[in-house]
Amino acid sequence: MKHVEGKLAELDHLHIRMYSGRNLFIDQRWNAEDVCSPYWRFYVNSASGASALVDGQAYELVSHRVHFIPAWVRWTCHNTQRIEHLFAHFDIIGIPGIVVRQIFPGPITLAQDPWLEASCDALRPLVSAPKKVLASPIITCQFKAVLFAALSRLFAQLPSEQAQRITLHAQGDHPVASSLRYIDEHLASDLNNQKLALAAGFSEDHFVRLFRKHVGQTPAQYVLERRIATAAERLVFSADGIDRIADACGFPDRFYFSRMFRRRMGLPPAAYRKTSHQQA
Repeated sequence: MKHVEGKLAELDHLHIRMYSGRNLFIDQRWNAEDVCSPYWRFYVNSASGASALVDGQAYELVSHRVHFIPAWVRWTCHNTQRIEHLFAHFDIIGIPGIVVRQIFPGPITLAQDPWLEASCDALRPLVSAPKKVLASPIITCQFKAVLFAALSRLFAQLPSEQAQRITLHAQGDHPVASSLRYIDEHLASDLNNQKLALAAGFSEDHFVRLFRKHVGQTPAQYVLERRIATAAERLVFSADGIDRIADACGFPDRFYFSRMFRRRMGLPPAAYRKTSHQQA
């Protein structure tokens, strides 16, 4: 039995962390330029009129269809009328940001799916209440079930090579998978190459080579990205002060945090928090 449980655990590295999800009405106030988030956005609109612009190309958010804006996509949102808007902000735990950027470089519209679209319609009245009601674990599980169903359809349409990359990370089936989890669990610590290699059981040079091969970044690049991503999420979804967020995410001081954050996200932390609070 222990052997079976161990095998199942090896497959359980893909999770959804949901930050917010609601059904509300949007209008022209939804419009915003140069939006970039380290988490995913899920949209199902009751009518057409909204669109996402990426690198000058417009992606219409067709009514009743499921749309994703993947993490790290830099885009402009535009809307022309009042629309009922089901949305979720979430992260896919287990897939590194660089893999997301390479496989999902822009907005995605799923093929028409009556079952999935009916599930979204059934979800709307459950998440139209004030935010405090959305703390219900029952509703959270129902929303996550819809997200998992939509993601399964997204992954099913990937070319085989891209699907294999997702599978390797989802199953934790590569030599530095445990290091990715270690980094997320110790962001406030000093995560230098020597320490990470020791925790993984490799020599430092061998660890760095393995990390670059399987993740596509150096350990230092990955650590900085995870710190910025986690800080961005806390800026939007917590009331923590900027100094506290900087410390919790492993930045030596607020000034270095602000400089690194602005370089990656395009805005200083305070401005990013203010702007993101206005964007569903």
